[in-house]
Amino acid sequence: MVVALTGIVCADQVVPAVPEIQSLSTSTAVDVVGLITETDAGTWTLTNDPGVNKPGSTFYDYTGAHEANTDLINSMVAQLEPVGGKVVWTDVNSLSVIELYVPESLLDTPIETGSPLTFQEYGEEMGPDDPTITTSPSINSPGGIHTGALDPGQIQYTTAYDANIVAQAGHTSFVKSMNLDTRNKVLGQSNIDAKTALTYIATADGGNVVGSENILIDGAGMNTTASDRMLCPFAAGTAIVIPAYCNIVQAGSTYDLTVGSVTTNANDRFVGNDATNPVVLDYDINVKPYGTTAGQIPAIGSALAYIKADIQEGRVNGTVKDEDLTYNEQSSAQGSITAFTKVIAYQSGKALL
Repeated sequence: MVVALTGIVCADQVVPAVPEIQSLSTSTAVDVVGLITETDAGTWTLTNDPGVNKPGSTFYDYTGAHEANTDLINSMVAQLEPVGGKVVWTDVNSLSVIELYVPESLLDTPIETGSPLTFQEYGEEMGPDDPTITTSPSINSPGGIHTGALDPGQIQYTTAYDANIVAQAGHTSFVKSMNLDTRNKVLGQSNIDAKTALTYIATADGGNVVGSENILIDGAGMNTTASDRMLCPFAAGTAIVIPAYCNIVQAGSTYDLTVGSVTTNANDRFVGNDATNPVVLDYDINVKPYGTTAGQIPAIGSALAYIKADIQEGRVNGTVKDEDLTYNEQSSAQGSITAFTKVIAYQSGKALL
């Protein structure tokens, strides 16, 4: 069985690594008659947060009545929100009251492609009367990992991995490699990569091996500018903004066998400096017969594998949700098992190949 979920173009985007990186690797090999236990558990949260109105920044608050243009408003939102600014648009009778919160660095920038007006000039012409133009004090919010609403332009990811194996009253051969690397990764590489191979046969009444494994990735991001997040210049030219999103994907398996062989592979990637490299989560499990010199003994017991996904995506119009996808799938087998294989592949974003 194969399951593949692919996100839309410019959906989830990888988040850059922190300057100081870490790598953690373990390798385990066991061949024992008796009892064996293996427990793995870890969580990792990483963010790229420009902060809200960083200390020292000056913002200009323009307010006035104006005939609103939706395309223009969306263009301004796309430029302002990633750098901590904002657009507040309220309809009043036949006009709209528009408030622009513009950082000083954008005052001389055109309000949209091809426009002769800069943000400062637009603010000065917003209404029939002189609009309110004030400088607003900076707000000390330096960004970083936090709970609650994301800051403008912020991306935050959490990944989690856990596994547990208990084998008793039997002969167990077990090999596992675990690799965690916080560096920026490209296509074909992983930030978390766990591989397990196990064979088991009971040698006494009541002998069995019980295992479980789960991997999760949880990513959320506000609107961010595209040009500085894409290495390929042609990709950057197709989009001004990478839209907001909030996506959670989890995959894993459980098994309970008195005899059999099991291999699993769990990995994900979400750290990088090029948004054209997609976020990835892969999981697969293979339960098969136990091999002896006299032949193959079918696996006996039960096995289960699953995927759960909750995908929420926006377009370029702020944080409005334009897609909501929920998916659940579970496969299981019980009895004498000659073959049980499930391959799960999740990708969000688009790689330029």
